[in-house]
Amino acid sequence: MKAIKIVLLIFLFTISVQSKGWMTTLNYNVAIPGQQMKPLVNNPSLLGFSLDARKFVSPQFAIGASLGNQVFYWKSGEHVSLENGFLGGNQYHILNTLPVMLTSQYYFKMPNGFRPYVGLHFGGYYAWQRSEMGIVVMEDRKWHWGMAPEAGVLVPIGGSLINFGTKFSYIGNTNLGDPQKQLFVSFYVGLSFVDVSWR
Repeated sequence: MKAIKIVLLIFLFTISVQSKGWMTTLNYNVAIPGQQMKPLVNNPSLLGFSLDARKFVSPQFAIGASLGNQVFYWKSGEHVSLENGFLGGNQYHILNTLPVMLTSQYYFKMPNGFRPYVGLHFGGYYAWQRSEMGIVVMEDRKWHWGMAPEAGVLVPIGGSLINFGTKFSYIGNTNLGDPQKQLFVSFYVGLSFVDVSWR
């Protein structure tokens, strides 16, 4: 609850100090784990958000920063194979990722007011991995470098802009199989507040 309050305060502060050429966006994220993450988590995550602040250096190009949170949770009844047998029982797996990224986006101009864009996020992911089976607990908390290409569109509705998009998050150097191929795909919808002249 405390983390949610902090994020809301940051968001409200960002809006309140917003000046010419800035855009802030709050997104709700749904994510699907990639193939290499499936030994740990095998179902989609409905627990995600992201907060973006972007400064337009030209009418089409923006740079900024993004932070967020995506929580994957999976309960499994599969047996764990050992050299001389196996262990049985419920397994609980959690993967909590908190990206803190620098961003850049390019916006395309459309005659109907829509603004498609492509972008790239680059920075760090704080990843908390936890597996439980009975009294056995394995845990790993580390920062990892990562990147996330994205594509989306801003849709004008009334006096607001609705943000739709998707992002591919690559996390390096994890303990989940091949360290170079950890990824999850996010789909998001959000509300954007912008003070930019696109004429």
